[in-house]
Amino acid sequence: MKQRRFAFLLDPLTDLDLPWDTSLCLIRELNRLGHAVYFFTANRLASRGNEILACGGLIQPTGEKRYSISPAKNWNLAEFDAVFIRKDPPFNGSYLALTYLLEPLAKKTRVINHPRGIRDANEKIFGLRFAKWSPPTLVTSSVEKILSFQEELGSDLVIKPLYEKGGKGVFLLKQKISAARALLQKATLREKKIVIAQKFLPLARTRGDKRILLWKNEVLGVFERIPPPGDFRSNLSLGGKFVRCSLTAREKSLTRDLARELIREGLFWVGLDVRNEHLIEVNVTSPAGLVELDQLYGGATKILAERVLRLSVS
Repeated sequence: MKQRRFAFLLDPLTDLDLPWDTSLCLIRELNRLGHAVYFFTANRLASRGNEILACGGLIQPTGEKRYSISPAKNWNLAEFDAVFIRKDPPFNGSYLALTYLLEPLAKKTRVINHPRGIRDANEKIFGLRFAKWSPPTLVTSSVEKILSFQEELGSDLVIKPLYEKGGKGVFLLKQKISAARALLQKATLREKKIVIAQKFLPLARTRGDKRILLWKNEVLGVFERIPPPGDFRSNLSLGGKFVRCSLTAREKSLTRDLARELIREGLFWVGLDVRNEHLIEVNVTSPAGLVELDQLYGGATKILAERVLRLSVS
């Protein structure tokens, strides 16, 4: 096969968990197959005329936790076979500007995920397009509305900020606690920030939520994330453990339903988070899980690399 050239837009290497980073996992496999991968960061992009330029270099693994990057030079991103946007949240003003900057590029080469799709699919809110798969959810900046919503449901609530990652800023609002109003005001709403208030779905003590990693309409794999002791959040970055699992019939239907809409939005590489067979999050900026899938089952990264190569020549 002819050598392909890929551009990966990432956070600085010093910000990545090198052995566990999903982007680097795919980069290693593409490199092993003989293809060239180039490393760029968002602060080294520019638009000039009708060209999107990026300053970066060839990245190559030199060990399990080491990489070399060739001296940086300017590249026209349209000359690559595919460009991967893999910058982590928070999705702030700079990230928003990045999607606008890169959107014209998608008319000239493959951009994964599509910048417009990333911009339109807020990771916490996107699932609300599919109400039948999601827990009862309220999006608001009003303390009063959240408390009224909780009283109506008669349930604990999970409160989530809109633009963070890894469980940051997520907390459990217990029913009928005297400090509920103060907790909401102090934690998230002092500046009238919009948040997600979602019905809490309890789990059995030894169970967790599921991460389903998708490429287009194909499930690359699924694993269960078990919360650490004393926490309801299952994020691996917070000490959660990952174990083998399988999809239920409802989860398979959920995945098929979402995959069709995701593809229409240009969102090919996606991580779905499911809890008690309910969709709780749709990860589109830099979904993780390849290393975990490879450790549990083997082969996920190889399959993804094959799909990427097939897409880049179509």
